[in-house]
Amino acid sequence: MAAGPIQIEVAPLTAEGFAPFGTVVLHSGTARRHYVPRAFERTDEAGQPTLWVSQVAAAVTLPLIVRHLERHPFSAQTFLPLRGVEHLAVVCHSDAEGRPDLGTLRAFLVPQDHGVTYGRDVWHHGFTALDKPAEYAVVMSLTGRNDDDVFLDLDRPVEIRSPAPALVGASHVQP
Repeated sequence: MAAGPIQIEVAPLTAEGFAPFGTVVLHSGTARRHYVPRAFERTDEAGQPTLWVSQVAAAVTLPLIVRHLERHPFSAQTFLPLRGVEHLAVVCHSDAEGRPDLGTLRAFLVPQDHGVTYGRDVWHHGFTALDKPAEYAVVMSLTGRNDDDVFLDLDRPVEIRSPAPALVGASHVQP
């Protein structure tokens, strides 16, 4: 008999909690500009910095079943929301064979005014808008060889569950 899905509860996004997987993009201060240097983390092979705008026409509600993850071996990948939509950041590290280490899998509730940069080679689920369609800008460097994305079907699905009711709509990054 096959095992059921691994269950993960969504956690609030904090800079500290997300740090092992990337950085939170948020202008929280009085300076005119907030630079995001990790957005350009890349290997020498990924020499084509690229910016594009994507749409997520179908939003999801929780619980969400995750059946595959992706990673980008040559570049970090940054998502900047262009509409006020909460979204999920589902991330994990690699195991010794380079596959997703589901023991490190985390799901974060990303507030509508925050972006995230996934570190280079971090496994993550595709951009997942909650409750309504979304549009977002993506920054990533490419190799030009069509080897920038690695997709993998999981051996066992993961169920991402709703956070405690007090967390919904109340997630804010602490400096």
